[in-house]
Amino acid sequence: MKKITSCFLFVLLLFWAGASATRHATAASPADTFTQRRAAVMKKMGEQGMMILFSPPAKKFSGDVLYKFRQENNLYYLTGIKQEGTVLVLMPPAVTRKENLFVLDRNPAREVWTGHRLTREEALQTSGITNIYSRSEFDDFIDTLLYGQPYGVNRYLNSDEYARFFTHMKMGDVPVFLLLEDHPGLRGQLTPEFEFANRLRERFPVVNIRDATDIFSSLRLVKEPQEIENVKRAVDITSEGLLDAIRKVEPGMYEYEIQATIDSHYTRNGTEAAFPSIIGSGSNSTTLHYEDNDRKMNAGDLLLMDVGAEYGYYAADITRTVPVNGKFSPAQADIYQIVLSAQEEAIKAIKPGATIQDVHRRAAEVIKQGLLRLGLIIDPASDQYRSYFMHGTSHWLGLDVHDVGDRGTPFQPGMILTVEPGIYLRENLLDELAQDGKNAQWIEKIRPAFQKYKGIGIRIEDDFLVTAEGSQHLSHRIPRQMREIEKLMLKPRNQRSPNSAADLRGLH
Repeated sequence: MKKITSCFLFVLLLFWAGASATRHATAASPADTFTQRRAAVMKKMGEQGMMILFSPPAKKFSGDVLYKFRQENNLYYLTGIKQEGTVLVLMPPAVTRKENLFVLDRNPAREVWTGHRLTREEALQTSGITNIYSRSEFDDFIDTLLYGQPYGVNRYLNSDEYARFFTHMKMGDVPVFLLLEDHPGLRGQLTPEFEFANRLRERFPVVNIRDATDIFSSLRLVKEPQEIENVKRAVDITSEGLLDAIRKVEPGMYEYEIQATIDSHYTRNGTEAAFPSIIGSGSNSTTLHYEDNDRKMNAGDLLLMDVGAEYGYYAADITRTVPVNGKFSPAQADIYQIVLSAQEEAIKAIKPGATIQDVHRRAAEVIKQGLLRLGLIIDPASDQYRSYFMHGTSHWLGLDVHDVGDRGTPFQPGMILTVEPGIYLRENLLDELAQDGKNAQWIEKIRPAFQKYKGIGIRIEDDFLVTAEGSQHLSHRIPRQMREIEKLMLKPRNQRSPNSAADLRGLH
C-alpha cells in the first residue's frame, strides 16, 4: 500500500512540475507585450517609412533642480523604458532592423547625481528590442538613411536590409510618423517633435511628415488585461484615500490637510498622483480645475475632491462632493440629487455599441430637467444648461487621465471611461451672462433661484470598464448617496480607516 501511495505521489509531482513548466513557458513577459504592440503599430503604418518617438525634455523647476521625469506615454507603451533621452525608431520596410532604440550612454560621474542609467542589456530585457544604439548616434542614423546609405550593417553582406526603404525614397515619398501637437507654438514654443519635423522638411524633400496620434488613439482604446489591472489598482488606492479623507473632513480644516490625507495613501502604496489634486471648498468647488488647495473650510461649505492615483503609469480619476459639517443643506441636496440622478442615468448608457456622446446626452437631459424644475433655466431645448454644466460627461481613462481616443468610437469590452456630470453655480455667473449679451429676460427670471443656490459646485465622478454585458463600476466602494455619505462622516473619528487597497481589489 505504501509503495502504491509513493508511486501515486511521484506521478502527481511530475504532473504538477510539468503543468508549472507549461505555465511559465506560455506566460507572456512584459517585453513580449511591448513587442506585440510595436508589431501592431507597424502594421498600421504599412510597409513604408519610419516612426520616431522621443522622450520629452527634462523640465526645469528652478536653478539646477528639475521636475521628476515622466516618460512620454506612447514611447512607454511601446518599450517600457522610463529613462529620459530615449528615442525609438520603427522601420517596417527594413528586413531585420525594424526596431531601433537609442539610449543614453552610461556615465558613472553623472550617475552620482542622477542615479543609474540603463545598460544596453537592461534596455533589451525591458523592451525586447535587440538593435540598441547610443543616443549620440541618432542624428547620424537618420541622416545616413535619408541620404540613401545603410547604417550599422555591412552594405555588401546585408545589401537588402533597407532596399525597400531606399526604393520608396527614389519614388519621392517617405512617410515619417511623429507625435505632433494640434496647435504648434500655442504655448510659446514648438515641441521638439515639431522642430525636428521642420528640420527634416528643409533637408530632405522626400520626407512626408505624418501625425502618429491616430495610430495610438485606436490601439490604446481597448485595454489589455494587465492595463485593466493597473487601472483597477489605481482606483483601489484612490478609493482608500478618499474614504479616509471623507471620514476626516470637518469645519476648521484646510483643503491641503485633506489633500495630505489622500496623498499619504498614494505614498504608502508606492505611487503618486496621476494629476494635480483638486480639493475645492465653498466657492472653490465651482472652479473646474482649482488647484490652490489652501482655503480654510467652514461649516455649511461643500468640499469637492477630484483626485486620482497613478499605478504602473495608469490613472484613476474619481470625484466626490461632501458637506464639510457632515450634513447636506436643503439647497445643496437639491443640486446634489440632480447630479446623482444624471450620473445614474448616464451609467445605464454604457454598453457595447454605445458612445461617449450617448452617455453625455443621457446625463444632460436629466440635468436640463432638474435645472428647469429649480428655476435655473427657462428653456430646456436651448443651451442654457451649459452655463452650469460646461464640460462633457465622460472621457477615456488609461495612460493619460484624459486618455487618447475618438469620443465617437463605439464602446467595446476592455475600454475604460469616466462618468462625471456636474453643476456649478459660480457666484458671478449672472454678471457674466449679462456681459455675454444673454437674454435679459432669462437672467431676471432665474435670479431668485440663483440667489438660493449660488456658490454651490457639485461633481460626482466614477470609473467604468466596458464589459460584454454593459459595464463594471470600478470605483463603487466610495458612497454616492447623500445618506450614505452623511453616515460615513458621522462615524467615530478613532474608528479604523477603510479597507486596505489590497482588500478592495477583491470587490471588483
